[in-house]
Formats: sequence, structure tokens, C-alpha cells
Amino acid sequence: MNDTPVIWALVDERPGTGSQCNAVAKAINLPYVEKKLHWSSFAKLPNFLTGASLRGISAESKSEIKSPWPDLVIAAGRRAGAVARYIKKQSLDDCAVVQLMYPGDTAISDFDLVAVPTHDGSVKEGRNIFRVTGAPHGINEASLSAARVRWHSKFGGLENPVVGLIVGGATKRRPFSAEMAKELGRQTAELATKLSGSLIVTSSPRTGSALDDVLGGISAASVEPAFVYQWSAHSPESDNPYLGFLSISDHLVVTGESTTMCSEACATGKPVHLFAPRNFLGDKHRRFVDELVSEGYALELGADENAVEIDSPKKLDVAGQIAAEIHSRILSDLEIVDAEGS
Repeated sequence: MNDTPVIWALVDERPGTGSQCNAVAKAINLPYVEKKLHWSSFAKLPNFLTGASLRGISAESKSEIKSPWPDLVIAAGRRAGAVARYIKKQSLDDCAVVQLMYPGDTAISDFDLVAVPTHDGSVKEGRNIFRVTGAPHGINEASLSAARVRWHSKFGGLENPVVGLIVGGATKRRPFSAEMAKELGRQTAELATKLSGSLIVTSSPRTGSALDDVLGGISAASVEPAFVYQWSAHSPESDNPYLGFLSISDHLVVTGESTTMCSEACATGKPVHLFAPRNFLGDKHRRFVDELVSEGYALELGADENAVEIDSPKKLDVAGQIAAEIHSRILSDLEIVDAEGS
């Protein structure tokens, strides 16, 4: 084995899982190789049918999964988990496998470490289960600093403090009704008024026409946003101000249905206010919001009308926590050097 371990990150073509995998791989602070996974029609089959195999990936992706095998492979999601198990099998168990998100009960013992959100209460405890708060992401001081420079000309002249509202929307199981959207607007406007600051608003892929109701609630509270962005699949990615909101805002308001958006907002170390009314969140997301509040990462919007600040809000670095556990459980057993060769 070389002094520096060979690490593969199985980067799913779906942004949600692929970005989590990349975030953890970068946080390890060692060189790694991206292996991009593109799915075939077989990817929809359940784990017990696909097994530890490459059945679910395209021919192009299969050509990249070959020996020499890595010392460590990182995967995210059920589909990538099957590929990771294949690699471990082909390496004759000489490759350690780290799985992000629970891959299902099938052959769970094949994984050396499985990082699972604490709010996922359906997952049984085990020697290889590592509980985390939220989802890993790539938001850090470097990305926030770059975004601050990028968006300064747009937001730098706003009256402080700046309240940034990031609107999500309905999920498969829970609606985001017009009444909820108006209430989000009203409560956010009241927060901006209490703080005597500026309000900026951005929607996201799930928001759709609900943004009109959010803006209606803001207007009903006699507040005029200084900036509004309506997300569109046809708009250039460079127009999306999401990172600008995270970097420029002094307070962030986020809808609680998105584990990723909430986790990224809580990575900024700024006061985060989560919108989580009754009937908007399922049980898992309700537990997640409660966890963020109890651990000091966020406040619940409207739960305490007098609460606008958190004393020294904590920064949520999920990828860093998982990377530290990988170093402790797996890489500490190898004779390694870090990325700088120290």
C-alpha cells in the first residue's frame, strides 16, 4: 500500500447525492478521484436484486470501475451503495467503504462506515452507524468568501442587517399551501421590521407560483423587499443568488422541508430562522428542525416572537464531522501523509 491511500468518490449524476459525496471527499483533505456514475434502467431495481454489482450503471461508467482498486471508496445513496459493495468485493475486502445516507438493510455489514442523519429514526444502531445532524455539503469559509466578493455589487449597498429569505416548497408528501406561503411572508416581514433591516427573497426549484403568495404576505405586512429572485430552470446558473444570500445576509430564513438548505444555512454561523408550521413537515423533518433548534444551530420562526438572535450560533460542518470519523476509524490504521506531504 502506498503512503497516501487511493480514494474514490462515486459521484452520482443526481446533484443531491453527488454533492454530498464530493463534500465529504474534499473534507478528508487528501487527494481523491471522482468516478462519475450515470444510471441505466436497472438502477431502479431494489438492492436485493441488484446486489453488489454494476448492473445499475451505464456502460461508460462501468469502464471506469476497474482495478487497481482503491483503499477507500465513498458513496452516497442506495444506488451508489451497490457499486461500492461491488468494488469492495472485487478488492477481496481490501477496500474500506463509506456510505452516506442509509442504503437499506441489504448487506449493511458490507459497509465500514454509514453516516446517517439523527432524525432518520427508522435506522437501527450498529457498530458501523455514525449519526450526524443534517446533510453534508460544500459550504465553508472559502465558498462563502468567494460568493461575498461575487455578489457584493448586487447586495453590498443594502441597509444592514440584511434578512435573506430562502423559499422551498411542497414535497411529495406535504403541500406548501397558499396560507402557509403567506404566513411565511408575514413572519419574515415582521422579523425584518423588528431588526430594522433590508429583506431579500429567493425561491428554489420547488417553489413555483407559491412565491406570489409569499410576496403577498410580505406586502400585507407593509414591507417591500429590496431584491426578489424567481428561480427558473431556463435561467443561467450564474444568475442564481443562493450563495450570495448565504454570504451576504446577516439573518437567514429558510423553509424547513429541505435538509440540504437548512444544513447549508446553519453552516454560515449566522442566526437561522426555520419556517416549520404544523402540517408542513413530515415526522423526520420535524425531528430535524427540533434537533437544529435544541443544538443551538437555529431558531424556529415565529415560535418565540421576541427571539431574533442566537447567542453565538454554532456552525454546522457535517462533511467535516464525517471526514474526522473516517480519519479516526479507517485512515488512522494506514501510514498516510496529508495533502501537503507533512
